[in-house]
Amino acid sequence: MKKITIVSALALCISGLTAQMGAKIDQFYMDYSLINPAAMNTHDQGHVTLLYNKMFSAVPGSPQTTVLNVAMPLPAKNTGYGLYYMRERVGFSEMHNAYATYAYSFPIAGTTNLNLGVSVGALSQNFDMSKAIYISGNDPIIKSLLLTPPVTRADLRASAFVNGEKWFAGFAISRLTKPRFDYVYYNYTAAYKMQSQGSLMLGYNVDLGDDLLLKPAIYASAYDFNYFRLQYNVSMWYQDKFWVGVGGNDIGQIGGNIGFSPQEDIKVSYSYNTPTGGQRIALGNSHEFHTFIGFSALGGGARNGSGGDGEGDADVNSANGGEGDDGEGDANVSSNGKNGGKNGDDGEGSGGVGMSKEATISSLEDMRTMGMGNDTSKIKLPNIEKVKPGPGFYLVAGLHSMEAKANKQIKDLYKKGVLSYKIYDPSNKSYYVYLKDFPSEKDANRGIFYYEASVPQVWIREVK
Repeated sequence: MKKITIVSALALCISGLTAQMGAKIDQFYMDYSLINPAAMNTHDQGHVTLLYNKMFSAVPGSPQTTVLNVAMPLPAKNTGYGLYYMRERVGFSEMHNAYATYAYSFPIAGTTNLNLGVSVGALSQNFDMSKAIYISGNDPIIKSLLLTPPVTRADLRASAFVNGEKWFAGFAISRLTKPRFDYVYYNYTAAYKMQSQGSLMLGYNVDLGDDLLLKPAIYASAYDFNYFRLQYNVSMWYQDKFWVGVGGNDIGQIGGNIGFSPQEDIKVSYSYNTPTGGQRIALGNSHEFHTFIGFSALGGGARNGSGGDGEGDADVNSANGGEGDDGEGDANVSSNGKNGGKNGDDGEGSGGVGMSKEATISSLEDMRTMGMGNDTSKIKLPNIEKVKPGPGFYLVAGLHSMEAKANKQIKDLYKKGVLSYKIYDPSNKSYYVYLKDFPSEKDANRGIFYYEASVPQVWIREVK
């Protein structure tokens, strides 16, 4: 039987391997949920990840991978939901992977959590013979691939992810059903089963001080436990705004990565890998582009109640929701003074006035006293003591390893009309940006309602 001759023999080899082995993702350390879906619950808010990878750019038909990952964690409920799509193109073969994920988190001890995830989805493969060069169009192999429509099979993934204060470890396995792909043309049949894929990720964050973090990580994958692949990376991060790193893998590629955060909750990065030795000219370099977009970066206006003439929505940020002229209009996030009414009898006016000098804010009460409408460049937020805050239920909008990032979020929320401040938790050495504290969880749950429109993904942090 005549065989297919691909543009490059190497491309044919890659095609056969990738159909079984799945895509290669170099920047696995940027969003762990790309590899391990259960890791989505380690994020404070939802996000979207976009990724494009092209291997061996000098080889015609070399592997190309496109990924869209949507993660929607709900920290207050210890759950998360996700959608994942990946397209793999190798030679004349194209594979589509689509999954829906559910994840749940369990506290283990202290700041350590166990996150479990299950994903249900489908794999679909098709061939574009216009991208292949073959000897005879009458070859039954060609006919079976050319005339058989795309084959779709169900798939199942399971994952577990453990994260502590400065470390993480995750294991995931996909293609548990080992879906079988059949291509038939008359009496000729081509078929194979997909290999199960297992992955293990390990990482640790080293605080070097001066807003510098060193993040080494490794990613090992196995295919039916008879073929293994290893990737590694070490990145240096500054204030979570800039980072640079070096990495490589077991197939002889070495390279580097660089990235920056143009604004809060948006990260853009690039990874470059090149083969070593004589393979460099024959195979070419590999390139990968990665974009991470948090839901809060997509916008979310402040929620404004009204005072004067009707019943405004209450807001837990107001110093006192008082009575307006003719109704019970409560103060909104922009209110200041004793009453939320626009012209209340005892009110001292709503909103702040532009400051001509700097103001030092040391508590949430100071923020309320200052009021809204001021220039955030003149608001000074001194470092707080690293002591356990008072007991209560705190409405939390953000969790940060650096106090500078907490200060930035406080000012960003202020620009949206939301007052907030910070606390420090010695148990996990982290800073929490909170909107208000309550004596009971029931009251805190009611408080969440008032921030739904202005602050996405608010959750409750209990301090005993």
